[in-house]
Order: sequence, then structure tokens, then C-alpha cells
Amino acid sequence: MSEPLSTLKSGERGVVKAILGGAGAHRNLMDLGIVVGKEIKVVKNSGGAVLVAVNGTKLVVGRGLAMKVLVDRSGEK
Repeated sequence: MSEPLSTLKSGERGVVKAILGGAGAHRNLMDLGIVVGKEIKVVKNSGGAVLVAVNGTKLVVGRGLAMKVLVDRSGEK
């Protein structure tokens, strides 16, 4: 079952299943390399912005944007 990226804890991984929001959100996330099918790891999630690793690069994603990224935790269908 998909859930927002913002709910994953530090150290957890997931696969991007969908991106909610308009064209601007899709474009911003695509520019960061966060696209459907991509594995993403949460490096730090302490309640504010979320620090993630995608394609070997660490990025900071604002909480509002992280809530629009739906992921399946790795190992879950």
C-alpha cells in the first residue's frame, strides 16, 4: 500500500509509485530525479524537510512536496 514519502523513517527505503499534485510539483520532483519507479532512501526525517538519497545523491525535499510523493516501502507489494 502506498504512503507519503514524509511518513518513512530515517534509513527506510521505498519505490516511488505516484506523484500527486500539479505540473509544478511533477516538474520540481523530476528535476530532482524523483520519478515513478525510482528507489528512494530516507536519510533523515525529523519532522521538517526530508533528506533523501536518489541516484547516489542526497537531496532535501520540503515536507509539503514529500507528502505528494507516494511510495511503497521496499519489500512490500
